[in-house]
Formats: sequence, structure tokens, C-alpha cells
Amino acid sequence: MSTIQKISRAKGIVYRVLIRKSGMKAITKTFPTKKEAIQFSQKIEGSIQEQIAFTSLDNKLTFKELAGDYIVKECTIKRPREQASKLEFWVKYIGIKQVSNISSSDIYNTLDCLPKHLSNATYNRYKAAASVVFNYACRQYNLTTNPVGLIPSKPEDNHRVRYLSALERKRLLNACKEASWPKLYLLVLIAITTGARRGELLGLRWNDIDFERQTAYVKTSKNGQPKVLPLTDTVVKELTRFRQQDSSLIFNSEIKPDKAFCFNKQWSKALTLAEVSNFRFHDLRHTTASYLAQSGASLLEIADVLGHKQISVTKRYAHLCIDHKERLIGRVFSKL
Repeated sequence: MSTIQKISRAKGIVYRVLIRKSGMKAITKTFPTKKEAIQFSQKIEGSIQEQIAFTSLDNKLTFKELAGDYIVKECTIKRPREQASKLEFWVKYIGIKQVSNISSSDIYNTLDCLPKHLSNATYNRYKAAASVVFNYACRQYNLTTNPVGLIPSKPEDNHRVRYLSALERKRLLNACKEASWPKLYLLVLIAITTGARRGELLGLRWNDIDFERQTAYVKTSKNGQPKVLPLTDTVVKELTRFRQQDSSLIFNSEIKPDKAFCFNKQWSKALTLAEVSNFRFHDLRHTTASYLAQSGASLLEIADVLGHKQISVTKRYAHLCIDHKERLIGRVFSKL
């Protein structure tokens, strides 16, 4: 593993230590005496052996411990809270399992526990969250195989545009008013009128709301930039019903106040009651964009409202803008 080389230089003899270990960067250092070189070599080799012993998966490292280690030492994504939320799902099902004993079957069975209404894209994000942790284990803990790698991703339809018709919107909002969770109507109403993402809305706190200016401040959006959401009179009126003079989450869980309420069951029931099918919460965002396009907004204006960095993402609504222009031209020039 290590060698000590005697080197003659103009100023005298020195001893160079070279330590090589597979998978590690070579270590080299020069000393004036052979004794110092030997001491350094023994110290480094001992340290390496300790590290190998520590990083070996024979120490019964659990997935929960591994995930925590990854978040502290290596998680550098823009939205660590969202990543942590996805990892909580994995910890719930395989947290106590030893990493060395987790198989692809365990991964597949855990993914099968995800709510069935989730989109393929969200399914893939949960899968990716686990994969990066196992990749970390391969680098730091000598794990030989990432068990997530054998699980295929689901196809994503990034061009899907499903939005509510006027009748569907009316039925859905009425159904939300009847929900067992009293804030569902408020959440859906803000989503439709602002085009904000689910995570952005669930992260809103009462001190983010400016009731005088009728705005909501989103500290961090998907593109990493803060943004301001204009609020309609109806939204402000509904917010006032629940208004609190503190910095707590608006859509908080009663059991865990500092965490967002999980409204999947209430949302699913509202969709059923409203007879709205093939519709995800994210489609409320498509609804906002589609209404704007049909009202004559340009792609640049829609991109600004949705917070798209790339106009190419907004082009999925181009046909709706064109349809509006055709109707406008037909109405103005039909008699010529």
C-alpha cells in the first residue's frame, strides 16, 4: 500500500512517502528523516484501515442512517426540504433495513406503496431520491450495486395539458367547499388563480401574505428564485376566514403544525364528487395557463405568471393562444 523512497537532492537526502489505495487519491509527502517518513506512513495506513472498517456495510448500517448521512454530507439540491420529504417515505418502509440487505424487490415493493393517483413523473422523482442515496453508499460505503438501478422508470408525458372546463371548475370548487378539510377550497382557489405549484402553496406561511397589497411571497420556487403571487379579492376574503397573526404554515397539519397537511384523500373525494376524471393537482397549474392563453395572454406573459425560465416549456399552450387569435380576427373581420 505504501512505499518510502530515498531521494538525493542538492540540499541533502529526503524520504518520500507514497501511499496508494484502490478507489482513493494517492497520498505523497516528503520528510527529512526516514523515521518521520515511517511514522507518517504508519499513521496514514492506520487511518485508512479505520475508514475502511467504518465505511464497510458489515457494520449493519441501516437505510435511515445512510439517508441521514447523505443529507448532512452530500445533499446539494436546490430544494433539500422536498428531497427530505421523499426520503421520509423511504425511511418509513425500509428505514430499519440494513443497506447491504436491501434488494431490488424491496425497492419495487416500496414504490408500489406510493399513492396510485401520483403521476409517472412524481413516481420517478421518488425513485430518483432513493437512487442518489444508494449511489452515495456505493461511493462512501463500498456498496457494490445500487438496487434502484434495476427498476425501470415510468414514461413521462411532458406535453400533457389537461385543464378544467368552466363547468368542471364550478363543480370542483363546490365539491371542495364540502370537503372535511376546511382549507381545501382555499388551496384549490389559490392554485387556479395564481398557477403556483403544490409545494409552493403548501410552503406558504401567514407572514408571507400581504393583505393590504393582496400578494403572497414565495421564498423559493422550483427555479430557485423567489416570486410574488397576486391574490384575487375572493382569495383574500377566504384567507381572512383563517387568518392568524404569526409565521405558522397556512395549510398546516393539526397533528404536526410545522408540516403541511396531507390532503390527498380529500382531494380525491372532491374529484369524484365533481365528476372530474383524469385530473391531477398539478393540472390546476395547466388550468391557469390555459385560461390565460384563451383570454389573450402572450406566451411571455404566461411564462412570467408560471415562473418558467425557458419559454420552450410554455409553448405547450401556444395552440390555445392561436385559437384565441383566430376567434378574435374572425369576430373583428368577419364582415369584410
